[in-house]
This record gives sequence, structure tokens and C-alpha cells, in this order.
Amino acid sequence: MPVVAVSDRAVHGVDLQQVAALVGLHESFDPQLAPQELKHRQGKLLTWLDAVIDTLPSDTFDIPIPGRDRTVWTLIEHVCEIGQVYRRVATQQAVFDSAAAEAEVNQRHNRHELQSAIASLQAALIAENENYARVIETYFGEASLHVVLERCTWHIAQHLRQLESLLEPEGIDLPPLDSSYFKSLPLPAAVWD
Repeated sequence: MPVVAVSDRAVHGVDLQQVAALVGLHESFDPQLAPQELKHRQGKLLTWLDAVIDTLPSDTFDIPIPGRDRTVWTLIEHVCEIGQVYRRVATQQAVFDSAAAEAEVNQRHNRHELQSAIASLQAALIAENENYARVIETYFGEASLHVVLERCTWHIAQHLRQLESLLEPEGIDLPPLDSSYFKSLPLPAAVWD
């Protein structure tokens, strides 16, 4: 985990609000998008992933992810698990610790299982009426559920950008991934950052 230190004080480097306060900046790094918009975006991103799963040739499942011990299929499973992690945190069934944030999957799922999980996540996002100001403990300190929703949404978005960049050169006919889904999310500039 990245750490930023000034003199004898240190903060988690993933929490830009804490970093700004540590170095004396008076900037706000609160989520720019309202929870309803973040939920909408996450739902749209999951819809795109569902369409990819539906059309993805099975001979592309094992294409390796550069620099990671993952394949295309395990990346897809990871994205679904990010959504599941958010649901567990939102419904107070789990904490957002480093293991949850990593969203690792320990077993391989088939297309139907992943598409069922996506449909359940989308339905839960639509029905969700949480207190987004609720403060929860995370691996980087206390944060609002709104911050965790944003973090999970951009995490999904970043991996879908990566998935698209891996599959397009393979000549796979993908549905268009609408770049408006990324607007105002704190994504890295590069797809592989």
C-alpha cells in the first residue's frame, strides 16, 4: 500500500483527501458524482460486461493480462467480484478491508453464473437506498459509503477499459464502451496505470 509521509506523520497514499491535508492543501477530493449517478454508471458498465460475456469466444478466455497473473476470464470474474464486494459493504455484511478491495476470486465461474451475478448486482443497485454518508472502516481509514461506491465504480471502469484494450486487437466484435461512463470518475489517464 502506498504511504505518503511528511516529517513524522504518514497517511495512506490512496486517500487523496488525507494526502492533501498532510501536505497542507485545501482541496476537496470528495466524489464528484452523486450516488445515484455512480450507481447508474456501475449498472451501465455491468451491462457492457454482460454483453461481452455473451459474445466472447471461449478461445479468448485464457489470453494473459500483461504484467499480472490473470487472464481475460479471471479479469471478468474480478470485475464481477468488485461489484459483489460493494454490495456486501453497502448492506453491512462485510468491511472494506484490503482483502475485500482486492476482490480476488478463488474459483472459476461459467458464463451463466457470471451473467446471473451481474443481473443480481444490477437489480440491487436499482433497489438500493443506502445512507451514503454513513462512515465505514476501510483499508485506508474511515470513509463514507459514497467514497466506497465511487472507488468500486471506477475500479470496474478501469478494468473494463483494460478488457476492451486487450480484446479489440484480437479482432473480437465488442459492443461500444461509451466513454461518457468514465466522465468525472477519478480514473488514471492511461489504461494500464
